[in-house]
Amino acid sequence: MDKSFICPFCNASISKPEEKKTDVNISVRMLADCMEDKTDTVALVSADSDLIPPLEFIQQLFPQKNIKVYFPPTNYSNDIKDNLLHHRSKPVLMKNNLPRFLNSIMEDLVTDGNKSFSIPEKWKKMSE
Repeated sequence: MDKSFICPFCNASISKPEEKKTDVNISVRMLADCMEDKTDTVALVSADSDLIPPLEFIQQLFPQKNIKVYFPPTNYSNDIKDNLLHHRSKPVLMKNNLPRFLNSIMEDLVTDGNKSFSIPEKWKKMSE
């Protein structure tokens, strides 16, 4: 969904894409995975400080769960960093760990015993 803004310098109307419900969906999935004991580590790739409340909820109710936060390039949150430091952790800056992330990209086809798993076609088109 696009949202219109007025440029403060030239008064032109600017259209900018706006996300809807993404942080809510991420929050619900993190909480559900912890509550259903489907994970021992929550990995969050975001610097959106709107995600601090679910992080705090997980830290309080599921202190045994590990929380890893990765800040995307050009994004940073002092609030998330402070929260993690308070819980003896720290965020990872993806731009400082590029080789690590590039090495973690799975092949298009992965075989596990008798089963094969492939990356969805629409994901392939997104990365080209």
